[in-house]
Amino acid sequence: MLGATRPRRLTQRARRMPWTRTGFPPMKIENITTRIVKLPTRDLMITGNIRIDSIWILVVDLETDQGARGRSYIWGFNKAGADTLRGVVEHLSSVVLGENPFFTTKLWARMWQATIQWGHGGMAIMGMGAIDAAAWDLIGCVANQPLANLLGRKLDRVPVYASGLWITDDLQQLAREAAVHLEHGFRAMKMRVGRGDVDRDVAAVRAVRDVVGPSVDLMVDFSSAPSRSYATRLAHALEPFALFWIEDPIADEDVEDHAALARDTRTPICFGEKVYTPQGLQKIIAAHAADVLMVDLQRAGGVTGWTRCAAMADAARLPLTSHLLPELNVHLMASAPTGIYLEYVDWAQDLFTEKMRLSNGHVDVPDRPGFGLAWDDERLRHYTQHHQNFHR
Repeated sequence: MLGATRPRRLTQRARRMPWTRTGFPPMKIENITTRIVKLPTRDLMITGNIRIDSIWILVVDLETDQGARGRSYIWGFNKAGADTLRGVVEHLSSVVLGENPFFTTKLWARMWQATIQWGHGGMAIMGMGAIDAAAWDLIGCVANQPLANLLGRKLDRVPVYASGLWITDDLQQLAREAAVHLEHGFRAMKMRVGRGDVDRDVAAVRAVRDVVGPSVDLMVDFSSAPSRSYATRLAHALEPFALFWIEDPIADEDVEDHAALARDTRTPICFGEKVYTPQGLQKIIAAHAADVLMVDLQRAGGVTGWTRCAAMADAARLPLTSHLLPELNVHLMASAPTGIYLEYVDWAQDLFTEKMRLSNGHVDVPDRPGFGLAWDDERLRHYTQHHQNFHR
């Protein structure tokens, strides 16, 4: 037939699954597995308020009575955070086990209700996000489709920016790192400020801009400046550098202060990474507190929450960008109506046998089912600090 396309050949794993030839029978989540993983970092990463010398993540697996599996990972930030997130997932297992993973709206509502006494910010929504993302990976594997396809993909390759250029007073080191990003094909990059001195922060930005030139989109992450007055002075001082955005200039709970700064500076404000739940993002939109919305997958509540945020951004006609977790977020950014840049870090790359394919400032959307990640199980075992199963 004219215009018809041949169906994709089933992967070897999919051919073994009974539903690939008989449709999708009802299935129930039978098992949830959590792994606390500690990864080394190549360099010390310093912002205005944190120092990162190791990467703690929580890996979550779902398995159904039909043998279908899905996996996600989220940041634990440190050992205490990863331990707490594991406890949240254990708590949520009581309302997830026995449910159909395809019913993501129902699952999300059950988890929301199960955490209502805790409040829906912080670790509660992150634990929800880990389970929700694993369910979506499972759905993609069962359907034998990349997650981006299920979400209405619009891109095969997603624009990325290099996220790094951490705080240091060695400006030559900053310049060298910026040059390396250019050599790797990045045409956008983000650096950190927060030295507590406007002149030193401006000097760092100047050092990077001098290397990358005016054609590179340069973002500057304030990492929540200590005060609105400092953020305002620094924002004004950075206006001559034609920044693509300044990010999180003030503490995240100060939505009105962000709105005031957005009115007071010519540089676009990017805001939202530490805002919890889609309802939190709606407050930013209503207050006109951001020119660019940054949505964090785990703080939004997984794929289900993130897509709700993307719909809000589309309705408000605001550009949207992701926060960390590039291996997962590439699918979301490939389908986001107003998506612009994927934040790129390689912190978890040791856990995968295949790296993200980067060229000319873009990464390819994986064409494998689900999130399309090729996990290195041997390395995962090596870096795992704690492993636990929850059964129905």
